[in-house]
Amino acid sequence: MSVMALILIGCAAGNDPHDGDLTIQPRANPEDIAAGGFDRGIYSLDGPSVLTVLLTEGPEDNPTRALIVRMFWKPKAAATPLDETATNATVQYIVFQGTAEPGATPEQVGVYSGGGFLYPESEPGSATITANLWQATLSLADQSEGFEDTLGPSIMRGRFNAQRDDEGMIDAVRRVNIAVSEVLGVPRFVMAD
Repeated sequence: MSVMALILIGCAAGNDPHDGDLTIQPRANPEDIAAGGFDRGIYSLDGPSVLTVLLTEGPEDNPTRALIVRMFWKPKAAATPLDETATNATVQYIVFQGTAEPGATPEQVGVYSGGGFLYPESEPGSATITANLWQATLSLADQSEGFEDTLGPSIMRGRFNAQRDDEGMIDAVRRVNIAVSEVLGVPRFVMAD
């Protein structure tokens, strides 16, 4: 997949890929754009303000892409400064490459990591959450041999929706961790508990 700036369509209730959108804009070439999408979006809540979101594309047991966003504190209107340097979330974007057929183990994987600012539009704890992600930096943090880095250092931003599934989140993140570790050949955790 040759991608310079990737428009990622977020996932929400009913698996409608048109309920949100995120963009990845490479710093080296911010004018090129290609389209893509996610099939599923879930989130979990740990306490009043720690929020974890997982968006995936492809089969649940063998995704082609995954995005994990973890918000550590909830911004407050008129009390939280909103600028390009504000950060309250970590972002991990996982790209699998070389999957020849459905259900087959991917041949390569790249894990992009960074931080940004997440602002929930709806109240954390509701059945479905809508949130905005601003100025999330992404850099390739880990990769398997042969992985083609088509993004380089990038900025992610946009809006997405996800359904609340506290119990399902644990299993879904475990499946992503297993998929990443199998391709890398060593354990690699893409989200700390």
